[in-house]
Amino acid sequence: MINRQIPAYFEKIDRAVMTVKDQEKTTNRVALVMALERLNKKEILSSDHDQLAADSKKALQSLEEVDWTSLPFSDRRNILQLLVLKADREDKLPANLQLTPDGIGYLLGELIYQTANPNEQTSITDMVVGTGNLLWTIVESFSRHGLSATDSTGIDNDESQLALASELATALQEDPTLLFGDVISLAKEKIAPADVVIGDLPIGYYPQAAPESFVTAFSEQDGKSYAHYLMIEKSLDLVKDDGWIYLIVPNDLLTGSRHESILKLFSKKAQLKAFLTLPAEYFQNQEQAKAFLVLRKKNALPKQEVLMGQYPSVKDQKALQEFLQDIRAWGKLK
Repeated sequence: MINRQIPAYFEKIDRAVMTVKDQEKTTNRVALVMALERLNKKEILSSDHDQLAADSKKALQSLEEVDWTSLPFSDRRNILQLLVLKADREDKLPANLQLTPDGIGYLLGELIYQTANPNEQTSITDMVVGTGNLLWTIVESFSRHGLSATDSTGIDNDESQLALASELATALQEDPTLLFGDVISLAKEKIAPADVVIGDLPIGYYPQAAPESFVTAFSEQDGKSYAHYLMIEKSLDLVKDDGWIYLIVPNDLLTGSRHESILKLFSKKAQLKAFLTLPAEYFQNQEQAKAFLVLRKKNALPKQEVLMGQYPSVKDQKALQEFLQDIRAWGKLK
């Protein structure tokens, strides 16, 4: 049941965001970070006194009246997501920086639950955490099964994304480890391997020279490597020997341009466990359609058959439930 207070909370915080944005001539995202910082700390920061306009100070100070911590996790997530979605729309953020939709996140959370058999000690690393929306969707999905995911890590190479992720995490009373840096060039010793690695991978070229040891790196004659190919390979460094990897990738990954590099990766370093195309209605442009890629390390057991398929429309609940039942049955083949 939807909490009728959600619009009131949203409007209160949004008014403060809009005031700060207009008064300080900044972006919606920067203004949102400042508003969430005040919401979380419940105090006037010295930097506010020194730098902000009077109307901005007043707007931020009004957030100290918001009874935020009394709200349940799901309500706080809904409000924060609405605020981020509005900020991203106003700022016209590119697709690679936008939120992973909850519908996709909940399907992924259920897939992880049914296949990786997570428990209270399961560690999760999001290799391209952004603002953390996918990670928090997974956490909420686990909570529906009575599980609390307490050990989570997020990596990103965009400081503004991590700044917002940090404030959102605090507002959700979560305490992830957030790491700034290029995940592809991240040294193995910088992060402990996780039980579960997730990521909604950005699509495009890697701007630097790819690590020479990577199977998915293109040769100098072939041009720049694909960042999402390199990230798929890098995920193997981030997961435990018996862990699971769940990545959101283009649905033509196994057949599209230069797919031979990915097939070579599977033959040399990784086990392809599943490839599941997402419901078509999630994507206005079918050229941007995506799928879940599930991997494990080469020697991880068991080595059951690869699960291939397409999620039916979420509007067809009977077909969707039957598909989810097939996933549960496959996940139990240990």
